[in-house]
Amino acid sequence: RVVFMSVAPAVFPGTRPRVACRRGARGTRCVASLLPADPVPDKTRKSSSRRIALGTSVAGALLVAFKTPSVTAAPSSGDWSSPGLGVVPDSPAEYRRTAKGVVYEQINDGVGTAAKAGEVAVFDYVLRRANGYFIYGSIDCGIGCGNGDPAEFVLGPTGTLIQGLDELLTGMRPGEKRRALIPPSLGYTNKGLSPQPPEFGQKRQVETHAREPLVFEVKLVKTRPGRG
Repeated sequence: RVVFMSVAPAVFPGTRPRVACRRGARGTRCVASLLPADPVPDKTRKSSSRRIALGTSVAGALLVAFKTPSVTAAPSSGDWSSPGLGVVPDSPAEYRRTAKGVVYEQINDGVGTAAKAGEVAVFDYVLRRANGYFIYGSIDCGIGCGNGDPAEFVLGPTGTLIQGLDELLTGMRPGEKRRALIPPSLGYTNKGLSPQPPEFGQKRQVETHAREPLVFEVKLVKTRPGRG
């Protein structure tokens, strides 16, 4: 009886279960049936729609921007899940597309000289799936994160960074923060690419979801000359 009462509405939408029991000489006998569900009040419908609208995430906005022209304005921005870089945006969110097809949100502007190919980029990052599921962060944010030491990789064709992240970091200035949706074709196309999380389970997550778009939040800390 309990199973029927809980499962029936999910299996048969628009219905409500009814169980009638009769006690006789041979014990209790119950008969289950389904009745039409009560009409949903207009107020409830409006409330449900409002919750759905408010549940739209930044990842969804990035996915929309990925399918639209080069610049797309969004109604809000900022840190959208935890853990993250905890950034405060300089202006309302604006989504841009790079030449290779990386869609990103410009969160904060940096200062100084822009990073270029051949230099070593020192940066913090947080990696998530497109649905917001946290995979790894180089920042010290608790379980599943690094110890706060930033990542360091050479920019350009001689480096090992995934193409999308290499393109995203090139041109950034120290202190600048961006959040990007990197398509699979510019992501982990083979096992030798970076960055890679340190733990086995996190590496497996990256490998398992390599054919999906991935969200990177990055902050360029500084650059330094690469080895000649």
